[in-house]
Amino acid sequence: MTDKKLNDLDGLENLPGFKRGNPTYFENEVIDHLISITLELGAELWVVKDRLAHVEEVLSEHNKLSLDSLSTGKPSALLQEQLDLERTQIIKRIYGRLYSKYGGDVAEEKSAI
Repeated sequence: MTDKKLNDLDGLENLPGFKRGNPTYFENEVIDHLISITLELGAELWVVKDRLAHVEEVLSEHNKLSLDSLSTGKPSALLQEQLDLERTQIIKRIYGRLYSKYGGDVAEEKSAI
């Protein structure tokens, strides 16, 4: 890295969230923890919804279910398209509230996701 690039980083360590591993963005670290919990729960919720949709599709098409068909199979193109749309909607609905003060809850997909 050149000296100019190093100099460009001067002062960055004072920005909120700069510290790697456990960044702090708010004065009260409890808020950071609550946001982290919200993000983790949202991710877990999506995994369950995605998996359940695939299970329902397999059951409706084959009227039987095996762990092998779930682990090796993929949702149909139509289901995947529906899941993509639903994922975008859930991201806007849940995470948009985290920055609604800045218009995140009504932002276009390109800037909100």
